[in-house]
Amino acid sequence: MKKNKYISLLLIGFCLFTNAQVGVGMQSPNANAQLDITSTNKGFLLPRVALVATNNPAPLTSHVAGMTVYNTATNTSAAANPVYPGEYYNDGTQWQRNSALNDVKMIAGGTIADLLSSTPVDVPAGSPVNTTLATFSFTLDRPSSVDFGGNISMSFTANGDSNTPVGDSSVKVVTVNFIFTSAPAGVAVNTPFGGSTMTYMNATTANITTITGNLYTAPHALLQLPAGNYVVTITGTASGASPFRVNYGSGIRDLAQIKATPTK
Repeated sequence: MKKNKYISLLLIGFCLFTNAQVGVGMQSPNANAQLDITSTNKGFLLPRVALVATNNPAPLTSHVAGMTVYNTATNTSAAANPVYPGEYYNDGTQWQRNSALNDVKMIAGGTIADLLSSTPVDVPAGSPVNTTLATFSFTLDRPSSVDFGGNISMSFTANGDSNTPVGDSSVKVVTVNFIFTSAPAGVAVNTPFGGSTMTYMNATTANITTITGNLYTAPHALLQLPAGNYVVTITGTASGASPFRVNYGSGIRDLAQIKATPTK
């Protein structure tokens, strides 16, 4: 009878334990946490596994939403689904990388130095003129989300003259784009992206009798790009019904920033 009594107490205790919160390092875990770990000199160590590819659950037997691991392997044999050392979580269909701050790569920018010197360009009537303003070369060692941004100044004056405001009534249009001139297979080259357009109408400056002020465009794009080597330019395209001069880089705040965050 005494033996049965002890067994009953053990079963009751086990049931109470399995239905309560678990605390490590404290006696009273948070009521909202199933597992509460407290320590002032130790960390929580994720399971360390060697993943095969983001679309492959191995070494697990299936994808499990919410599963979190630290991957120790580098495997690029599955070109579209490579894995690299770091923390990954599973969304139920594939592994997703948790990007750390030191994963982010600043390719261009990050300073307040003026990017462009003054570049005057004469634009004939009816004929668009393309001008390369800056060129950047970079390499992505893994698939990444790449943020392209810029702040490009310009002023408008009479054709062939940087000191006389435009004196006609026609509209001038300038678009500043990013353009890949070299990129891995599958990425379009010589195709503008992230364009920002400035439309200059004489009516807005009818009372200006000196050099026109600086106007700014802000080209921007966020692209998902594969690993490989890239060359990208910032290009201005100017056109108008009558001739004029656009002076790129006429201001002192011309900036460009290209920032890559790994997605694998």
